[in-house]
Order: sequence, then C-alpha cells, then structure tokens
Amino acid sequence: MSYNLIRNARVFFTTNVDPNTGVVISGVDGSTDHTAGLTREIQVLDGMSFSQNTTTETVTLNEAGATPSRGQRQFNTALDPVDFSFTTYMRPADGGTNITAEEGVLWGALFSANGSAWTDGGTYAQATTSNSNVHQLQKFGLIIILDTTTFVIDDCVLNTATVDFGLDAIASIQWAGQAKALRQIATPTFVDADTWSGSLVGDFKNKNTTAPYIANKLSVIELSSGLTGGTAYTLALIGGSLTITNNITYLMPANLGVVNQPATYFTGTRGISGTLNCYLRTGAPNSAGLMKDLLDGSSSDVDPAFRATIKVGGTGADRVEFNMPAIVLSIPSVNTEQVVSTSITFTAQGSASNAFDIAQQNELTVKYYTTNA
Repeated sequence: MSYNLIRNARVFFTTNVDPNTGVVISGVDGSTDHTAGLTREIQVLDGMSFSQNTTTETVTLNEAGATPSRGQRQFNTALDPVDFSFTTYMRPADGGTNITAEEGVLWGALFSANGSAWTDGGTYAQATTSNSNVHQLQKFGLIIILDTTTFVIDDCVLNTATVDFGLDAIASIQWAGQAKALRQIATPTFVDADTWSGSLVGDFKNKNTTAPYIANKLSVIELSSGLTGGTAYTLALIGGSLTITNNITYLMPANLGVVNQPATYFTGTRGISGTLNCYLRTGAPNSAGLMKDLLDGSSSDVDPAFRATIKVGGTGADRVEFNMPAIVLSIPSVNTEQVVSTSITFTAQGSASNAFDIAQQNELTVKYYTTNA
C-alpha cells in the first residue's frame, strides 16, 4: 500500500484540451501530444485543494398510526462543479529576450477567452482586463500528480485571484476556480525534466526555480485624487488585499433518473476591489490627511474619484505593479488599537475621457518588472 503525500504534488496547467468540451487531451492513441507551448508546470504552495461534491435529495415518510413506516430513500441528483484553489508566488522572470512569469498563463486565463490578456515584454510583462468582456473565459485543464495517483481537472475556469499584502510574507496570489469534471488517470512516467510518457504523451515547460521572490514589506502605494492627477498621498502599508472576481455562475440541469452534471457557465460582473491598512499618520500627504480630505470634500460625493498604483516589492527593479486608473474610495474606518490605524476600501472602475465609464474594461493593468532581463 502506497500513501500519497501533498509535499510531493506537482501541478501542470495545460491548454491542450478539446476546444468544444475542454477535456484534457492525453496525447495517447494518436491524439495531440502535449508541448512546451501548451503545457507547463506551475509551482504552488501548501494549502492546495480540489474537490467535487454530490448534491443529494432525501425522501422521507411521516405517517400516523400504531406502526408507521419510518424509512427514507436518498438519491444522488447532481455532481456539483469541481472547486479548486492554490497559491503561487509572484516571480517575474528573465525569458531570454522578454520578461515573463510562470503564473502568466493564469493571468491570461483569468482575463480573456484565449490567454491574450497576458503578454511578455522587453521592459515588463503585463496582464490587462482589456479583453475580459466575454461570456466564457479560456478553456484549460489542470493535471495534479501525487506520489502514485494522478488527477485531471477538465474544462477549468478561473473565478478569483486574491493578492495579500501581509508584511511578513513573500508576494503571492491565491487562485480559485471551478471546473466541469474531476477524473483519475494512470500516473505518467517522467522521461526527463520536461517530457513524459504513458498516460500523458509529449513535452511540457519545466518550472522556473531561479526567478526572484518579492517581499511584501517593501510595497508602497501611490494614490492621487481625481482621474487626471491631483493631491498625492503617501501611505505606508501595514497590510491589505486586492481581490479580482469574475462572478462565475454554472447552469445545472435537473433531469430525473440521472446524476446531472454541470452544463456550462457564464461570467458575471467583473469585480476588482480591496482594502489597504495603514497607521493613522498626521500630515497632509499621509493617511490622516486623506481621511480629512474625504470627510471634508467627498463625504457627500457618491463616487469620489482617485487613481492608484500599488507597487508590490516597492520601487526596486524586481516588483509587480497593480495600476488602477479609476477607483472609488470609501470613507476610511479607524481602528483604535495601541497604535491607531485605518482601513481604506476601494473598488476599481472603468473610465474614459477622464471620467467613470461603466462600459469600459480598463480597470486594472498588472505589470511585472525584473533586473534579470
């Protein structure tokens, strides 16, 4: 008997899937082989999870009389969509001629129907929301290889990405999504570092173990009032988070006599919001000054406009920037602890011609920089 330990898990992202069903293609029996351009290994942190629950219906009896029937009958009515989540570090990398990132394929799947939301570049690599006005996002699959067991998750979609600005942490992103089906296959044989055979045939792009890590404690935020630039504020963060969601909704049939499976899904409202935590520091450009200006001038404004750039890793050469050209700030809350602090919540907006525009899809641009290129 062999046990499977999560410490030995390896995770692969692949777009080598059937274009109609999203089912991962094996490369066996003449089907399309995996290649380094279609399949790559993703390094994930401890805490990865994936599961598929069953919806049940129970029929019960409730009779009067001296000898009532008291039985019950349970039915499996549906297989819910697969839920998966995992965390990756943000690691800008030298791609030879361009800056890239191992998790770039995830940004591409989060924001577009074909992965085009992510592009490598000579100065920086970037992901944008500019291609995300679609009903369905990029089809991809996940292959999870444990010690002696291999799972395949078919027809995946990324629903959320959460960036945590905890000071004592390395910059990372928690990804979560759903899929149509979870299945088990025979564990493939690794021919070498980037080739497998057996139940999966072909090549894959090997993981990048040399890309730099980014420390959250160096992070800064550049904030200014107005969409064309106004009063600048300097906020030294003590924590916070940024969450991007596609608000995915699955359609589930309700046929009798079968175990129903997810039919399809659709994207909902694109949401980008977050919270910034900082000490309440006195002075015009600091957090106390921002709160004063919001209370004085914006407390009666239904949509106070600001621009924001969060530089994860600071202003050094190795960093990731989250640029939001139009956000709405809420009135900051005050936390009366030993050192008084404040929490500022924000929501990114679409904009055009220096004004909010709900029809636009330019709420966020993510840029990866590194000295390695």
